[in-house]
Amino acid sequence: MVAVMAHGALRGFRVGAWAWVVTGVGHLAIAAVLTAGPEDAAASRALTAMRERSIEIAGLRRSLYDVNQGMSLVMAAALIFGGSVCLLVARSAPDLVTRARAVSGLGVVASAVVLGLSLWLLPLPPVVLFSVALLAFGTAVVKARPRVPAQPA
Repeated sequence: MVAVMAHGALRGFRVGAWAWVVTGVGHLAIAAVLTAGPEDAAASRALTAMRERSIEIAGLRRSLYDVNQGMSLVMAAALIFGGSVCLLVARSAPDLVTRARAVSGLGVVASAVVLGLSLWLLPLPPVVLFSVALLAFGTAVVKARPRVPAQPA
């Protein structure tokens, strides 16, 4: 029974990690399609205005378009990186997932934060994927079986 629960923790953790990777890859794919696709008149006006308005941050001048694109691409790369690190943990150090709750708990907290932000500001795909991640990491927390230290005789 304990082995089954531990396996469920590992499976949930992997599902949560993949949800983050898929969100990042999907975001990059959508950004590429939108960049390559035709713009309507309203979008063209908005993008022109973003390119024409610049701001200075820490001595560097960037257009609002550059800042928006940069933040968007960095976010996608960070999601891919974070999910990939979790997949590496699941493969290389599965006891961190099956016998402790800290790493999965961090996945729960991070997923809850980004889900909240997604519900507030983003369209449905990241809301769905971060909901999956939250439930999956939550499953990993519930099914983990921490080691009980041996009691001295």
